[in-house]
Amino acid sequence: MGPDERERLFDRARECSTARESWPEADRLWTHVVAAYREAVRGPGRVDPHDRRQLARALWRHGMLLTALGRAAEGLTPGREAVALFEELNDAARAAAGPQRDETLAELITAMLDLAESAHAAGRPASRMDLLDRAVQVGLHTAGPPPSAGPRTREAMGTAYHNQATALLERARTGPSPDPDARAAALAASRACELRQRLLDPNRPLSLWEMANTYGLYAQCLVVVGEVDRARLVLDLGNRFVAVLGPAGEQPAAKLRAAAAMLAQRQGPSGGGRRRRFSPPW
Repeated sequence: MGPDERERLFDRARECSTARESWPEADRLWTHVVAAYREAVRGPGRVDPHDRRQLARALWRHGMLLTALGRAAEGLTPGREAVALFEELNDAARAAAGPQRDETLAELITAMLDLAESAHAAGRPASRMDLLDRAVQVGLHTAGPPPSAGPRTREAMGTAYHNQATALLERARTGPSPDPDARAAALAASRACELRQRLLDPNRPLSLWEMANTYGLYAQCLVVVGEVDRARLVLDLGNRFVAVLGPAGEQPAAKLRAAAAMLAQRQGPSGGGRRRRFSPPW
């Protein structure tokens, strides 16, 4: 199969992946796409870096699709291979600069995050947490502090901190060490807020949606650690974004409503509540 035919097949699989009714067809197509790019990178002579990247992307997307189809345990295999390939591509791009470097690192972080969610869906919470931690660390160690990284890396790191906070908050509610996990969740959520605030763009509605969604999560974390005044402030900020988003903001609105209910329950009829000092550095 030639390069143009591989690209067309990749595009068909990606298009089928966008609609639930065509997911079974997308599953079949991704299998062919992966096979085509495996053959390309095994060919004689110099391997085209683009073919290696496309193989990683195909494996990554196939793993995500399998998880969406309810086959998360099966999706872990292509997801892990994709992460390994993205790690190799990231190592090879260390000498690069600008958009190329930014894109390579962002894809690695995002692939780790998606693999973490597949692990979660497959009932492997420890693997999920390990992958989330790795995603954060690879961003920090490769690009430095997130505010100084490229725009795509900062977007990916915002998601990494958000997802990490989500997992820690879930563990705080069910695990043996609720207080340390809750505080770590609040810190991760505050870092996600910091990054997403810097990426806000009125002309990019997704940035507003992500900000509102993280405010909903952060408010819940703050309620759990007893920072009720800060939680009220974050709730107010989140609701302003939801008002702008309208019906498109229903998911973050639900998260903000949950935080408001938690806050009301904590305060009780008297309007007060036990408070603990928590001041994240971001």
